[in-house]
Amino acid sequence: MQISSLSERIPIEETIKTMEYVKWERDIEKVKRYIDEIMPFGDKATAKYRNKLIQRFLKLDGDTVIYSPLLQYINGVESYQTKKEILYFIVCTTSDAVGEVVKGFYKGDIPAEIDDERLLSVFKEAMPKAKESSYKKTFSVVNTVLQDFGIVRCKKDRDKNMKIFYLNENVRPSYQGILFSICYEFLHIKGNKMPDVEKVLGCDTFKYFLVNDLVKKRYIKWMTEKGFIERYDMGGNAKYQFALDSLESLCKKVVEDDG
Repeated sequence: MQISSLSERIPIEETIKTMEYVKWERDIEKVKRYIDEIMPFGDKATAKYRNKLIQRFLKLDGDTVIYSPLLQYINGVESYQTKKEILYFIVCTTSDAVGEVVKGFYKGDIPAEIDDERLLSVFKEAMPKAKESSYKKTFSVVNTVLQDFGIVRCKKDRDKNMKIFYLNENVRPSYQGILFSICYEFLHIKGNKMPDVEKVLGCDTFKYFLVNDLVKKRYIKWMTEKGFIERYDMGGNAKYQFALDSLESLCKKVVEDDG
């Protein structure tokens, strides 16, 4: 495993508020001023967080924010938890320091219970060319991100004077959160509208959300019953086909159903 540095956590509430603000205001300069107003940091830190938020979550056409499928979905679903899940998924896909570490937990390469010294060594090995200050900062930020999104928990072992990180094995993402993430992964990232069944069951989305094999089937069953995917068995090759061929179509259907 090799990962890149990460120097800022994700201000979840402020990010969601910004995405909701963009529903009504698309001028990027006004959006920047809004971000600066709501960020709970000093000027220098606010500028850094603002720039990263725009880079990670917003797409621009000149000075105008594009009302992307991501923004449409965030603003179309009612559940705050679903909005939060989608932010987490986007973070995993845009920061390998988060995504690869979570997959390491999922695959068992990183123990489900691990002390801070051992976990720090994982980051050191995954960033072989980084300075000590860089991999330690990334270690700290990633752990904060994973705790903020409920993926890991941390307790202080006072006897050993160290922190112990525990993988949250009871993560239960919403159906709509998993739906968007899987569609985003296959339609947007991979450009695959008819993936093999095994590729869907082994997709990164399920790894990011720590979904076990039994629960995977429940999400697939729900998506099939709702008409989002269809299964085709062709000889010895089984595939899932997405009923909607774009994220825009997905957003329209989900928003209508949620309304």
